[in-house]
Amino acid sequence: MEDYNMVAFCTEQTTAEQEYFYSIQPMGVNACVVNLTVGKNERNLLAEKQIEAARKAEMLVHASHIARFTTPEEARDEAKFFLAQTRAFNLPESAVHTLIFTPTVADKSAMELINFFQETLYLHGYRNQDLCVTAQLITNNIVQPGNLHLRPNLTVIDYNRLYPSVAGAGTWIFDDEYLDEQQLIAYDFMDFYTKPNQIRGRQLSLDTEYIVRAGDSYWMIARQLGIELAELLLLNNATVSDRIVPGQRIKIA
Repeated sequence: MEDYNMVAFCTEQTTAEQEYFYSIQPMGVNACVVNLTVGKNERNLLAEKQIEAARKAEMLVHASHIARFTTPEEARDEAKFFLAQTRAFNLPESAVHTLIFTPTVADKSAMELINFFQETLYLHGYRNQDLCVTAQLITNNIVQPGNLHLRPNLTVIDYNRLYPSVAGAGTWIFDDEYLDEQQLIAYDFMDFYTKPNQIRGRQLSLDTEYIVRAGDSYWMIARQLGIELAELLLLNNATVSDRIVPGQRIKIA
């Protein structure tokens, strides 16, 4: 996975020390998602210092909100509270605005509530959005990414695995500790956070082949390149479970 940029998700439990941000940037952490708000009235008191430290370390800065809503009205109120804080910190509309949805009790209305929250942001001009959920919520069919109205990037929380257990993840939070600090750390498969509004660099040869990088799989390559998975597998006479290795050439046309 060393070929993928990494993202630090910062909460109030994350240090705001400048030296920490300087130390993680050369290790591949190119962006920080700073949690600004929780529910409809809680703020991360370290957010200002974390944003400043990330910027001084020349990282891209994005924002997140931890959901506590249980009704559509609460979802809208939390979205507006979140937006007020992003504006207070002068974060641009182009920054990623992430909803961290980790309910303690499975709720059949989860999809409706997520849509209310994200559509409120969208109507206020904030269209670069992510949904961050645990892998369990998806495997238990509580959250169905394909049914989200805005089709945001998908960040999956799935600790201590070799690969995320959910196909289609754009970002994968794989650990909650980094350099002896309490820190959520993620691989950014699609460069959604680390190179916003850019297409991730591709290694293409003259005969339209893709050169496999560490951590790649057929479904990941298909998603990155905008190719139907079935078409990619057919081109390579492969199945989705076939292993591929760094340096291997994959036909894409």
